[in-house]
Parts: sequence; structure tokens; C-alpha cells
Amino acid sequence: MAKPRLILVGTGIADERNISIAGLEALRACGKIYAERYTNLQPEGTLTRLEALCGKEIAILSREQVEGEKELLDAAKGGAVALVVAGDPMIATTHVSLLLAAKKRGIETEVIHASSVLSAAIGEAGLQAYKFGKTVTLAYWRDNYKPMAAYDVISENLSRNLHTLLLLDIDEKLGPMKPSSAADVLLAMEKEGGKKMFSPETKLVLLKGIGWGAPAKKYCAISELAKYDASEGPAVIIVPARLHFLEEEFLSSL
Repeated sequence: MAKPRLILVGTGIADERNISIAGLEALRACGKIYAERYTNLQPEGTLTRLEALCGKEIAILSREQVEGEKELLDAAKGGAVALVVAGDPMIATTHVSLLLAAKKRGIETEVIHASSVLSAAIGEAGLQAYKFGKTVTLAYWRDNYKPMAAYDVISENLSRNLHTLLLLDIDEKLGPMKPSSAADVLLAMEKEGGKKMFSPETKLVLLKGIGWGAPAKKYCAISELAKYDASEGPAVIIVPARLHFLEEEFLSSL
């Protein structure tokens, strides 16, 4: 009987060309391959082209199916199964829970890492990695749900003179948050929190479609973020603290 095994395979920050050789070899050796597309975005056709590269069909799982764990873990009990994840598999806490559940069932696990926006965004912005504080997701606001967690994290980071990487929300119904929506949420949080961290003139770093064909990299005022809604790919925002002169020079060159 085949040994129970679950492998998480990262495809990197863009399309199938960013997968490692180790990741591709693992997919070719697996009996079943699944993928999830709710924790990150990929260029259109990425999974179809990846199927051609590995010679296997890839079944798409919903968020509920991945977080429910049963389908993946039942399949893994019958032999090697892979879950394909955009970016690096272990950035999403969902996948940490999945590995823990697999280990409790006696299923061997492996993670094949890939490039992540956490490191790529810092490099593309020319900022110093050791000057970043806690990373946080900027969540959509709704009529009955207006979370202030991101605002509090930014405040704490700025109090320590640390930059903040904001991951923009990806909702199954609303889709990926656009820069204009991020601007609206930041200004709404300022109105609620009143710490005078943001105004329409506050300058932020916008990185959209990093690793994709024509990325948008801008150091601009919040009021200008809407200009870049049409650019392809997922977006992140960096709220800079006090800048070193080299950081400031690099940002000015974007």
C-alpha cells in the first residue's frame, strides 16, 4: 500500500514558470494534485499550463474544502497527494492547520517553498528588511464589519519606527481589493481611529503585479492610488516609517 503523504507545493509570486524543479518533480510523482486559489492570485491560464508541464490534471478546491481538510486528508491516506499554492505555501495560516491535521492522522508531510510577496515586496521597494514590523491584512469593510486591526498594527509599527507591509484582502465574492478600495478603508479607519496617521496626501508604496508582466511600482499619495486599479495582479501596500536616505532615494526612483 502506498505511504500516506501530503505535499504542499508553492508556485511563486507569478505563473507556472516560478515553480522550482523540486516542486515540478513532486507534482509528477503524485497520484493526485489539487490547487486552491483563494489565498493568492495567479495569471490566467497558470494552472492549465502547469498541468501540461507535470502531465497531470489539477483539481480546484474551494476555501471550504481546503479548510474542511477531509477531502485532502482522505486522498493523502491513499498515497502521495499535492496541494498547489500560489506564492509560498506556509504564509497562509490555513495551510499550517492543514499540516497539523495531517500529522495527527499519521500522514507524512512535506513543504516545497517558493518565492513570496513578503520578501519580493521589500526588495522591489528598496527598503531595509530589518526595518519592518508586523505584517497585517487590510480587510474589506462591510456595513456590519469594520475591523481596525490593521490600523492598530500600523500605529504600533510606526511608534517603533518600523515599516508596515499591508496585504490587501482577497474575498471570494468581492475579489481582490483594489488600490482605490484600500485608500477608502485607510481613510475610513483614520476617521474612526483619529491618530492622524493618514490623510489623502500621505505617501505610501504601492506594488501591484510584482513578478507579472507589467508591474505597477509607485511611491505616491493615498489620493493617487485609484490610478492603478487597472494594473494586473495582486497588490500590496507599504506604510513607510521614517526613511533612511538610501530608502528615500530608491523610492523616489520608482
